[in-house]
Amino acid sequence: MSKKQNLPKTNPPKVVAKPVNTKPEGSSTNNSWQKWVAIFGLTIAVFVSYSGGFDNQFVDWDDHVYIENNYLVTQPQGHWGEAWKSHVALNYHPLTITSLMMNAAMSGAENPRAFIITNALIHLVNVLLVFWLITLLLRNPADKKTETNSILVPFFTALLFAIHPMRVESVTWISERKDVMYGLFFIAGCISYLKYLDSEKKNKYLIYSMLFLILSCFSKAQAVVLPVIFLLLDYWRGREFSSKTLLEKAPFFVVSLIFGLIATNIQSGGDFHGMIHIIGEQKSALNMKVFSLTDRLQYGGYGFMMYFYHLLFPFTLCTFYPYESEGANHNLYPVGLIFMILVMGSMVYFYKKSRVAFFSLGFFIVTVFLVLQFISVGAAVMADRYTYVPYIGLFFGIAMIINTLAEKNTSLKQVAWVGGFAFALFLFFITKQQTEVWQNTGTLFGRIIERFPKDYRAYYTRGKYLGEKEGKLDESIEHNLKAIELGYKDDAGPWENLGTAYGIKGDTKKALEYFSEAIKRGPSSGETYMNRGIGYMQLNQVKLSIPDFEKALSMPNKKPTMIRGMLGGAFLMTGDPKNALLNLNQVIDKEGSQDPVHFYNRGVARQQTGDNTGAIADLQKAIQLKPDYTDAQNALKVLGVK
Repeated sequence: MSKKQNLPKTNPPKVVAKPVNTKPEGSSTNNSWQKWVAIFGLTIAVFVSYSGGFDNQFVDWDDHVYIENNYLVTQPQGHWGEAWKSHVALNYHPLTITSLMMNAAMSGAENPRAFIITNALIHLVNVLLVFWLITLLLRNPADKKTETNSILVPFFTALLFAIHPMRVESVTWISERKDVMYGLFFIAGCISYLKYLDSEKKNKYLIYSMLFLILSCFSKAQAVVLPVIFLLLDYWRGREFSSKTLLEKAPFFVVSLIFGLIATNIQSGGDFHGMIHIIGEQKSALNMKVFSLTDRLQYGGYGFMMYFYHLLFPFTLCTFYPYESEGANHNLYPVGLIFMILVMGSMVYFYKKSRVAFFSLGFFIVTVFLVLQFISVGAAVMADRYTYVPYIGLFFGIAMIINTLAEKNTSLKQVAWVGGFAFALFLFFITKQQTEVWQNTGTLFGRIIERFPKDYRAYYTRGKYLGEKEGKLDESIEHNLKAIELGYKDDAGPWENLGTAYGIKGDTKKALEYFSEAIKRGPSSGETYMNRGIGYMQLNQVKLSIPDFEKALSMPNKKPTMIRGMLGGAFLMTGDPKNALLNLNQVIDKEGSQDPVHFYNRGVARQQTGDNTGAIADLQKAIQLKPDYTDAQNALKVLGVK
């Protein structure tokens, strides 16, 4: 940095600086081309980093809740307003849901590619906004030592934000649309507030800042800390902290408080006084009773420490980090708490000694604090996605450290930046690998098993996927048995999966054993009773199947027509044609079944009740639907119809 750039504005203008140095950063024609090159490079970096994940599938981790089984998304027409009166997966983020609905309306809800590409496009916009934000930060800072025209600092900060492996979860996981959405408006809010501080037309930028706060909170509740970041931006610009600055931000804190109350109420299982209803079956996510205060402090500290570790060494990333009661990670919990206390304590020193360090760490701490597990939310001690916005502060700090080394020692300039971009290249390759982890449910939970081989949920979920989607029954059985061995206790899932797998393999007795065990433990749907009923029929224990089919119909299930049709068939096989007709009439006449078996069974039931005309019509319909239906042809012959 030249001495001319550091001259106070009050100095007599005796020495005329070169035009490139006197114009505000970004207005010079000489460096405008650098900006376009930077924008082009960032765009390429984003698409090359994440394009490997564009063909990924939906994963059995919230995607079924947010998209596949969410009628707001699968049937967006007519439900646009309802998105603003409901919450999904214990989160009130109507703007995020609306964006998913728009995806579905344009490309179909069954197309994961469109959702993932949209995530990547929003992430790209966020990357460019980070580039803009850092450029603005470096204009006229309170500490003139940090002022620089170098485009490398904003570019490098934005590059790290673009391609760091900890971004993959937020970009490639469809359900994390809320991260890129809230990040979009959060970063825009910071830019708008800086404009407010630097512009003569202040009021309109303050209004824009309020609008971005509201939009960000409508995307994800983590955005409620934005007003505190505004205070941090005041500090960066050297604005005095006073009652005026607090009063100015009072409306922002009120908005944040309202959204904070909504989030707390909903995550506790509420409906915010009846104003916001639930989409799907959900339970409370907040849990303050399971862990002691000491435990929760240690969990928060451990997550805080690991976010710093993964910033520089993203070798052991995982899609899920469970709480552990023993092992190496558990032993680090108290270390993490000490680390967090030391870092936060250092902020007192940095407040006056290093504006860059205080701002960078402060940005990270403020934005990550609410998602540290001081209050346990869910079953994970930390998550990569929680760093989506917070890491901006640390990325900026790294870029400033490299820039300071380069400016203080010209011999180190090339070495410092070459080292920095070599680190970015390393991150790029890790990110490419990480996108493959999200390819499908099998790869996703396979990674969890690699990292945490005692996590029974991972074995169960991967076992279910292998059986249902890939037909690998033996591997499915192995995984579900392992889940049970490890103490699976959440629901009857593994036993249901085992029953299904053994049923498909033809081992009906084994299947019945597992379905019966699943029923004892409380099945998740009526399909478990249906499957056991089918097993009884296959073993010619038809009378035992009837109460199972009836129970299945009284519970939530996805195959009511199929179940009622089998119930009608079971009544027919046990010599009760009247009850058979009651069920088969509903299946055919009310539910519109075109299954030839249903018409055949009803034809036989009608014949047994003396309705030969109706029987003939049904049997002929069965043959029409299935021309080679031998049983129906023989039944017609009995009725004298050739």
